[in-house]
Amino acid sequence: MPPAEQLYAENLSLKSVVIGLHEEIARLKVQLDWLKQRLFGPGRGETLDRAQLLLQLEGLEKLAARLATQPQIVTYERTPAAPAERTNPAAHFAKLPVKETITIEPAEVKAAPAAYERIGEEKTFEIDIVPPQLFKREIVRPKYRKIEDKSVPPVVAPAPAKAVAGGYASAGLLAFILVSKYVDHQPLYRLEKQSARWGARLSRQTMMEWVAQGATWCEIIYRQMLAELLAGDYLQADETPVRCQDPDVPGKTAQGWL
Repeated sequence: MPPAEQLYAENLSLKSVVIGLHEEIARLKVQLDWLKQRLFGPGRGETLDRAQLLLQLEGLEKLAARLATQPQIVTYERTPAAPAERTNPAAHFAKLPVKETITIEPAEVKAAPAAYERIGEEKTFEIDIVPPQLFKREIVRPKYRKIEDKSVPPVVAPAPAKAVAGGYASAGLLAFILVSKYVDHQPLYRLEKQSARWGARLSRQTMMEWVAQGATWCEIIYRQMLAELLAGDYLQADETPVRCQDPDVPGKTAQGWL
């Protein structure tokens, strides 16, 4: 391979040739336009012979076409891309918790364990998944009364606040439903069918109430985002047309916008 200095000099030389060709093509186009104007355009009178102009025009057109189609040599330097590093599975899954350890003893050791001593071990792993599973969390609040004065009302610890007043859903379950619906785009009717595999069927109507409760929690964040958006100098909106029922026009739908 030639040295870098020689390649650089050749590159500069080729660039100058290309620039010269472009300048020559531009000059010929100007002459061509001038001849076409003299031959076909309006003027005070023709001072040149029409046949002579046609010959010059034909020659310029051939020369311009030849220069325009002349191959150009362009050189450049390219840095080769670094080879993609292969991810080590042991390093990639290093932070996953180990929930189960399986020890496999050799058949020879099982047959005569007293004849062998352990000198080490070899470890491998596989990645498994725990599918969603509903479970109950029991909350026990013992009741007490005074031994010396049993006329005093019993005492019991106050019940912890629930995510949904009077409901049975925990904050974790509500967060799972909201993430599944709005992040993973799982409609509630599909979550209702999936819940049967989780251990118990969850009603779609009940989940709709949970979504409404979650929207109430997020309202303070929405208000802050809205205030920051309206405080800007430029605001865009994406309006989606939706047909909806109009309470003022019974039996008909109106054009709504989201």
